[in-house]
Amino acid sequence: MGRGRTGRFSLPGDLHTHPLRCVLGMRGGDTRSSEVPERVRPATVGSMRRYWNERARKNAAWYVDTSLSYDHPDFERFLETGRRIVDEALAGPNPTGAGVAVEIGCGLGRNTLALADHFEHVIGLDISSEMLERAAVVAPHERVTFVVGDGMSLAQIGDTAADLVLTFTVFQHIPSVEVIERYIVEAGRILKPGGIFVFQWNNTPGELRWRIKRTVLSVGQRMGIAKERRGRNAAEFLGSRVSMRRIRAALERAGLQLEQTKGEDTLYAWAWARRT
Repeated sequence: MGRGRTGRFSLPGDLHTHPLRCVLGMRGGDTRSSEVPERVRPATVGSMRRYWNERARKNAAWYVDTSLSYDHPDFERFLETGRRIVDEALAGPNPTGAGVAVEIGCGLGRNTLALADHFEHVIGLDISSEMLERAAVVAPHERVTFVVGDGMSLAQIGDTAADLVLTFTVFQHIPSVEVIERYIVEAGRILKPGGIFVFQWNNTPGELRWRIKRTVLSVGQRMGIAKERRGRNAAEFLGSRVSMRRIRAALERAGLQLEQTKGEDTLYAWAWARRT
């Protein structure tokens, strides 16, 4: 089944009939993603999906961008921020082509929509079907397709199908570093040679210290002790810090050459890596 306008909201079962089926297809002979250790627990993915579906039902725009007013989010500002994010992403090393862009964790589609000004087709993947139902209304575009992802890979996208892969304020919320690493390897799989992976992540020092703090806060959230009223003390919001060492190792497994970084050692670290 499918939702949204003109089939732009797609579930995995639709892919064999989708107009972008040459791009939206199961992986071929590239097996790099299997090199990532299989330590991703289904419970982790399930809890992420439940969390973000619940946030979408409560206040989708605010949970995508907590700088907005909770009660009166400004959607013009929201969409303009998406254009600024994409401008920043494209200010670094550029891909050799402008055919297909993919966004990991597209949420309400503000970045996906902005990418449509620069690419022939844009695919926005998200773990939350509730977010994508709203994205089809907030960010409709004839060149944009929204697809529900599995929460730990880009299995719906074919090998060497994309010119650009972008993700922003997504990795910082994922509580499993193994899932982040898997996404990096998957980005390498779906990119064409010369394609660019642009990603933002939490590179603040202190990975172990953050894991301990996250555990304490998330347990307190579940038990109602020191509960944050918007639910932001959940592990699915607090996410992970990832060292540059682990990022470089994942990029190497992915066949991606790191070309530029920005904001290292901060919450908003950026990286640009090219598919070799």
